[in-house]
Amino acid sequence: MVRFFRVPAIFLFFVVLSVLLLPLSGPAAEKNSGPQAQLEVSVNHFLDVLKDPELKKPGREEERRQKVIKLAFGQFDMPRMAMLSLGRGWKKLSPEERREFTGLFKELLTKSYISMIDNYSGEKVVFTREEVRGKKAEVRSKVISSNRETPIFYRLKLEPDGRWLIYDVIIENVSLVRNYRSQFAPLMRKEGYAGLRQQMLKKIAENKKLEDAKHE
Repeated sequence: MVRFFRVPAIFLFFVVLSVLLLPLSGPAAEKNSGPQAQLEVSVNHFLDVLKDPELKKPGREEERRQKVIKLAFGQFDMPRMAMLSLGRGWKKLSPEERREFTGLFKELLTKSYISMIDNYSGEKVVFTREEVRGKKAEVRSKVISSNRETPIFYRLKLEPDGRWLIYDVIIENVSLVRNYRSQFAPLMRKEGYAGLRQQMLKKIAENKKLEDAKHE
């Protein structure tokens, strides 16, 4: 039986790390600054959350995870990510189905990656280049650990309020949305949205069960 929605382990970890480095909602990160500046402003804030000794104490693991997730996912352009991840199949969905799929996609990301937050162990982030093309941009960076450097490219789109929202993350030439599209598209063609929806709900339930078991 094919297992859907698989992502390489190293990709999982660095996507989570990239989620932790998203732009803040505060004015200092939004106004009169480009995408790289917004990312740089937010780095120290998120790393402070991860390093907070109080949040590392026993019994506060879930609080720590939820605090990070709440900050991070508000800065993703989730509808655009969902659309790109589904590809041509997006046009076949009704407005209601699109909203549902976007919610399921976010839930899938959250449940898949939330446990990876605990794997952060002091990696550093260095931004290397910014390319802005109108209302779209790519910010290049690398994550430096004790024994390797991993390139991470962020693709962002400028919102009317001045925020640059991330709609894709490229890690070692692997795109998050393309990775999911390669798994969603065949299932959508074969079983339609109903089949895709069923598989997503099943995977979300499996992830929740595993997460709950860890806290028993």
